[in-house]
Parts: sequence; structure tokens; C-alpha cells
Amino acid sequence: MAPPTNPNPADSSAKQSLEAGLAALKQQDYPTAIALLESLTQTAANGPSGIRAQMGLVTAYKATGNLKKAITLCSSLAKSPNTQVKTWADRALTELTPPPPPKPATNKPKSAETPPETGFVAFDAGTKSPKKSIGGDRPTADQKTGFLPFEPPAAPGNAKSPPISPPPPPPTGQTSEPENSTETAPDTEISGENSSAFPTDIPGFASPDTYQLTWRQAGRAKSPRPLKRLKLLDFRIQVLASTIALFFLARFVLQFLLTNTNSLLVQLYIFSRLPIFAPIQLFYRDPTPFVQMVFGLLLASSPWLIDALLKLFCGIETLRGSVLSKHSKEASRVLRSYCTKQNIAVPMLKLLPLNVPVAFSYGGLPRFARIAVSRGLLEQLTDDEIATIFARELAHISHWDFAPMSLALLVIQIPYLIYWQVAHWQERLCDLMTIEFFRSAVKFVAAAISATSYGIYKLLRWPMLWVSRRRVHFSDHTAAEITGNPNGLTRALAKIAIGIADNIEQQKQTSFFLESFDLLLPVGVGQAVTLGSAALHAPLEQILLWDVSNQERNWLTINSAHPLLGERFKLLALYAQFWKLETELDLANAGVQEQPRKGKFSLFKSILEFKDSKLFLQGAPFFGIPMSLGIVALLWLIGGIFSRTSIWLLDWLWGDRSIIWGCLPIGFSLGTFIRINYFFPDITPRETASPSLPEILSNPETLPLDAQPVRLEGQLLGRSGMGNWLGQDLILQTETGLVRLHYVSRFGYIGCLWQFFLKEATRPSDLIGKSVVATGWLRRGATVAIDLETLRSQEGRVSDSGHPIWSAVLAFAAAIWGAYIIIQGRR
Repeated sequence: MAPPTNPNPADSSAKQSLEAGLAALKQQDYPTAIALLESLTQTAANGPSGIRAQMGLVTAYKATGNLKKAITLCSSLAKSPNTQVKTWADRALTELTPPPPPKPATNKPKSAETPPETGFVAFDAGTKSPKKSIGGDRPTADQKTGFLPFEPPAAPGNAKSPPISPPPPPPTGQTSEPENSTETAPDTEISGENSSAFPTDIPGFASPDTYQLTWRQAGRAKSPRPLKRLKLLDFRIQVLASTIALFFLARFVLQFLLTNTNSLLVQLYIFSRLPIFAPIQLFYRDPTPFVQMVFGLLLASSPWLIDALLKLFCGIETLRGSVLSKHSKEASRVLRSYCTKQNIAVPMLKLLPLNVPVAFSYGGLPRFARIAVSRGLLEQLTDDEIATIFARELAHISHWDFAPMSLALLVIQIPYLIYWQVAHWQERLCDLMTIEFFRSAVKFVAAAISATSYGIYKLLRWPMLWVSRRRVHFSDHTAAEITGNPNGLTRALAKIAIGIADNIEQQKQTSFFLESFDLLLPVGVGQAVTLGSAALHAPLEQILLWDVSNQERNWLTINSAHPLLGERFKLLALYAQFWKLETELDLANAGVQEQPRKGKFSLFKSILEFKDSKLFLQGAPFFGIPMSLGIVALLWLIGGIFSRTSIWLLDWLWGDRSIIWGCLPIGFSLGTFIRINYFFPDITPRETASPSLPEILSNPETLPLDAQPVRLEGQLLGRSGMGNWLGQDLILQTETGLVRLHYVSRFGYIGCLWQFFLKEATRPSDLIGKSVVATGWLRRGATVAIDLETLRSQEGRVSDSGHPIWSAVLAFAAAIWGAYIIIQGRR
């Protein structure tokens, strides 16, 4: 029954042979399947059809007991440059390879929770703990104040961790100190071609549609050797510098608001001659003493202020020690022993009645520190995993980074609460009004205040982002050293990410609590949205490959409050190897390559290589700003030369500062124009793809500049009403996970606000909860997002985004502004 041989793998005869072979495989007609697929592999071994035929043969050989042929063929597939095929082959080899004989217990310390090394792990092993109940229902609203809770009520979901399929066994032999491992780069270039060849119809092994997740339950160290000491002095100096930067930025923002408020009042007073619009004299004073006083009060009262904030919006309560011991006796022991060793008071424990698994520490001094954990974390994590999370929070307290982060949280909460509450109360106020003019006026004022406050919230996060990323690495390091359980911390962080994604799916939006407290959470919400949902459809090693392999990844985390999750897991795997433990995830040796030797002109070569790299084009608008200073230096040189001669027409260029200020926006404009065609390629139906989320995450070489036109279907999640007028919370729920959507009007955020007053316009928030088709450009960076072109519902309603047009408008405006500054000349 062998099909006719055809040298062309794309020929229809080859495709028919493949389909017939796979059909026979599914019907368990293994002799026919082997005959068809073997014939196909001889004629199209290297093409997509040949690869799928070889995968089918592995399954057929396994079913017929021919393990030798299956292992040989699988080993060949494991060398494929295609990441997904290689991952599939590695998992298949894990199931085909006989387990090694058990080693004596004295050679390798194992915890009581570690399962026997049989080579197989039960698919639900260790993922579900007994049902735990803490009591206390989630509040729906504060009856006295009317404030909304941070997290809206939702139907209770499955509180247990989803099962995970065991990844392949870890490589052996690396036991060196892992502290300097973060600067590694990939050892091979993995091609993203033929990514669609990932088998979704090969029975016998897990595919994205049939994948089930179990934990390997790797063990812990009984007597761990100390890891390399952290450089806490340098870290604390950097924390202090970031806090000072936050102070000056907050002062600048406040002074800007006060000055422009008075300028607006002056214009209104001139126009109306009404005393009510007279400028406020207090706003002309220097706000520095006021900001100093506010920062001091916020820092001194931070534990009680955050307590009040969480009590008002979440109904936080005290977590009794007996309740904690019921869920994790190890966490209670860690709290007592570590605080005694560090000579600090045991932090006050707080319980958040939320189903999402989170934990964080806050306060101004260790004596008044608090550790808050959610009900979901205690119910969804196991005893040892809860202990590792408590150890992380103790590390924040002992490192003293919890105090400035608590201050920063309170500072950014001021504009965030204004954004949230104004957006909420304007809807109630408009419902009470019957006159359309007043309704429109209230909407206009509320929209301006809400949007401005949200922008200030985003801006004030910037000074603390670097510290936030660095402190996470330090706390992971210390938690692993305290507990000797880096594998338990890996499982805990992964379950938190999965739980956050599950919470967003249940709530149908990102809760205000998750967004506003993102700085303090163990896992970033932006990362958890995609990675946490994709973890249910593909191995974590596969979806985290970008995090440990992409050479430009460190530059792309500048706007993130947390380091890449894959990098954190890789460091924890290195700690496990350092203690000669089996690793929970096989990331310790991922992305390693031999570093090139630095020569005499290495810096010059690095600059030239950077100029030709994708990253330079990716950041062209921002790199154009410092490059414009080179143009300024050239113009000043010309002016200086002409000022020394009798030619006086260009001597004005020498020392003219307006050239500096004018060239900065011009440099931004030129960089934007250079990048715009690469950033927004034409979207045509033939070139538009519909990849699954694991396929999107599996390519380790992509950058946001590699904009892939995509067309994805799913349900649109997000907030409704004015709270989402700027597109702050737009998430597409697909069959394989969650993807964030970026929306912007043709005229930027001002256009986003203006169009919502047009009744005929279709807003993205109008399509919340509906099945939609999102078309746009896929961006793969520290997080995954789609820059929207259109958002179309099943009813035919279309919301158009104008990101390319807005980029062009912004570039033109910057160029005109720069030219205007230069024309104005010296002042």
C-alpha cells in the first residue's frame, strides 16, 4: 500500500500519503501507517510533511514495541532547528528512554515529598492539595463609602493548580556557582521557519490541544551550602538614588500641574471676567517643602495607610498563626527561625480574601512590617511552596527594600485612585442627570481628569522599575538559601502566574488590585497574562525559551516592574544544580554560548554591531535624540569656524542653545520616520497568520520590530466604561491563552477621549464580552501584545485603531516643534 514516490514534498501525492498514514495511525492500523509514513520519509525527509511523517512513525514504533527505531528517529528529530519539533522530540525521548537505576539515598538528598525516580510522573501528582477553607467571603462594596472593591466579585472557579506534563530530565554535571549566569546568550540559532509544522494531529504524545501539565516535584537540599553573598550595599545605594529620582519627578509633575492650572484659570478669567476663575496664588509657590512633607508622612505611616487602603477595598483581616500553621507548618517555622536569626520582629500577617494567589510585604520599618497573603495562595500552593513565598517576603524586609517600595506604592496610588474613582463616579452622576448638556460637561471633565491621572500613575512608576526588577532577583536568591528549596519556589511562582491568568479569565478583566499593586507582587501581571495562560497548553521550557535565549531581552524589560520569568526560573535551576539537585524545569543550560573574547577594539566593534542590529532600529525614535546632539556639535563647529573668519552669515550657530533644544524633537522625528515602515508592514490576507499562543512564544529570536501581521479570534475581555477609554485593559481570550491588545486613535490619546463623545463611533470597550476578530501586528518582547489595526465583532461592528497614522502625526508634530524652537533663537 505504499504511495507512489514523488521527489517533490509539496506535491499533492505526498500530502495524500501523509494524511492517509496519519489516518491509519489514529485508527491504530500500525502496519499500514508504518508503510505509508516510511515511504514518505524517504522522499520528503526534510520538508514539513516529512517531519510530521517521522513524528507519526515514532508513535507507530512505540505502539508496536519497536523502541529502538523510535528512539533513533526521535534522537534525529531532537537535532531539528525548529524549536517546537525539538521540544516535542525531547518530551518523546523522555517517555521512550528507560529510567536509570535508582541511586543510593546517601548520594543524593531527597525530600519527603519527592516521588520515586520511576521515569514517569503521575499527571496530577503534587498539583492538588486538600481543600482548604479560611473563611470570609469576598466583599462586594463598602456600604458606608460606596467605594468599589479592588477585585469585583466573580463566580468561584477551580482553586486547584492545573496539571502539568513532566518536562524532560535535566542535563547533568553543572555544579559551579551560578551567580554570574545572567549574562549568558544562546548557543545556537533556532530558526523560526516552518513553525506551523508543529504536530497537532500526532497521537501518542502531548500536543498543544491535548497537553496536560504535571509538576516533576523535584527535591530540595537538606543541608544547602551557602550561595554567593549579595552586594547589598550597592543595591541600597541604588534604591536610595531611585527614591530621590521619584521625589524630583513627583515634584516636577506637581509643579507642572499647578502652573498649567493657573495658566488655564488666567485664560478663563480674561475670557469671562468672572472672579471665580481668578488664578490661585498658592499655586505659584515652590512645591518642594510640600512634597517633602508628603513623602515623609507617607513613609512614616505607610503600614497603617496601606492597611486602611486594603481594608477599604479588599476587606483585609489579620492572619492568625494557627491558620497559617494549618496550611503550612514550614512557613511558620521559617518566620520564627529567620526573624530570630536576623534579630528582627516577626512581621504582622494579613489575609486578603481574594481567590487570586498573591503575596507582598509592606511597611516603613522592620518593626512595623506586614506580610499580606491571599486566600487563593494558601489554597492553591502546597506546604513547602507557601514557605518559599514567605521566605521571599522576609528577604524584602531584611534587605530593607520593602520600605521605599511601600513609599512608591503610596505615591502612585494617589493618581491611580483618582483615575479609578472618577471613572466610576461619573457614571453614577451622569445617570442622575437628565439634561444632555450637563451630562456631556461632566463626561468631558471626568475624562480629562481620569486620563491625566492614569498617565501620571504610569509616569511615576518609572524611577522604581529598575529597583523593582533587581530586588526580585535578590529575594529569590535569599528565599532559595533560607529554605534550600529552589524547586519549590519555581513551582510556587509558576502557580502564581497561572492563578493570575485564571483570575483574569474568571473576572473577565484585570482587577484594579492587580494593576495598582503590581510593583509589590511576586510575578508581574503583564507577564502572567500570557505566560500563565499558555502554561496550560505547552511545556514551560518551550514558552520560556525567549526569556533565556533572546540576546536583546535585557533592553526590552526597561518598562517592566519584574524581571523575565524565564530568567528567574533559570537562576533557580542553577541553584538546584549547585546543590546537586534535580531541577524542576530544564532551563539551567538553556541559552548558553561561549562568550567572545574581548579584543582591543571590542567597544568600537560593539558600537558598530549595535548600529546594524534590530535593536537599534527598534529604538530608533529614542536613539535619534542623542544622535541629534552630534548634529548640534557639527553646527556649533561650523558656527565657530565662521565666527573666526570674515564670513559672518553663519556665525550665529556658535553657542546657540536653541539648536540643542530644537534638534532633540527633530531627532525623535527622524528616528520615528526611519522605523515606521518596518514597524507597521502592510497587512494582506495572504500574509496574515493565525498562530497559537505556544507558537508565538516559542520563537526565541523575535523582537517587537519583527511585526507579524496576525488575525486572531476570541472573546474580548477588559474593563467597561471610562476606566478603559484609553484601552488600558484590552485582552483577547483565545483557545490557547490570553493576549493583550494595544489600541490608539489616529490622533493619539486625545483622539481616544474625543471619539467617545461621538455616538456613531465604535469603541473597543463597546465590544467587551463579545466574540471578536483582532487584526494587527504581533509584538514579542518582555510581554506579548498585538498592536490593533481593526477589531471586528460577529455582528459586524468595527473599531479601527490608528497606530501607524498616529506615529506619523507624532513625528510630524515633533519636527515642526523642533523647527519652531530653532527659529525662535536665543532667549
